[in-house]
Amino acid sequence: MLRNPMRPAAFLALIAVIASPTPCVADPVELATFIALARPAPTAVLQYGPNDSQAADLFLPSADGPHPLAILIHGGCWSVSTAGREQLRHIGAELASRGIAVWSIGYRRANEPGGGYPGTFQDVGAAIDRLRSDAPRYGLDLSRTVLVGHSAGGHLALWAAVRDRLPASSPIYRAEPLLPRSVISLAGVGDLEAFARLVPILCGPGVIERLAPAADPADRFAEISPAALPAARVPIVMVSGILDRLVPPYVAYDYARAMQRKHATSIELVDIPGAGHFDLVTPGTRAWEEVRARIAAALGAAR
Repeated sequence: MLRNPMRPAAFLALIAVIASPTPCVADPVELATFIALARPAPTAVLQYGPNDSQAADLFLPSADGPHPLAILIHGGCWSVSTAGREQLRHIGAELASRGIAVWSIGYRRANEPGGGYPGTFQDVGAAIDRLRSDAPRYGLDLSRTVLVGHSAGGHLALWAAVRDRLPASSPIYRAEPLLPRSVISLAGVGDLEAFARLVPILCGPGVIERLAPAADPADRFAEISPAALPAARVPIVMVSGILDRLVPPYVAYDYARAMQRKHATSIELVDIPGAGHFDLVTPGTRAWEEVRARIAAALGAAR
């Protein structure tokens, strides 16, 4: 079921926020505030490849398992100029303190050696599939998983949820991949082809060209843009901050409409008033409270 599918709803919500006589509780979280957050060390760091980026941070609850599992994919413009998986370590610690194990993956970004197409996508798949071998050792319950991605990581999370639908001839195809039970995309880019014109402005030159090589312009997004792929078989929640200036709510609505045309069965659009891009991954904000509650609900875990 597609819920809240039309872009005008987001526009009306924005107007309501602007026109409301009640001021916002706080301004949106700025990048500098997000960067300054304390980031606890993970329980373990596990390499799945030789590059420093090819590793996953594991956060475990203090109690014995098996634990429900949140798989995190960090954002940062698909670019090595931003922090990697380290940027979400505060989220890993927060969820682990509430009984949810976290597998927060790194990957080679578009503009680092080996990244782009196909390396970035191969890394995301390999990091998720690595769970099959490590889950028993760490008491991870793979029957209770939710894949959560922020910004560029939201794009990769949506892609990872349908990588079983890729053509077998593709270099980013992998037989019998591990798929999550649900996906929560936080300010994620579902229609990368439509968003591509903005990537050089937001992320700098060369990123989109490395993610989507133009050897065949007609097909350059066919394997990497979630909107170009078949609809996912799992529930998807698209969370947007109404005041997000980087990935505005209309980006989620564009993806939802594309999936509606493909008869998607479960996509929910969630717009959070007063929230910006980084509120969605900053504990203490109204947006994070909403996100955390949805992660717990997806896993059937205590909040």
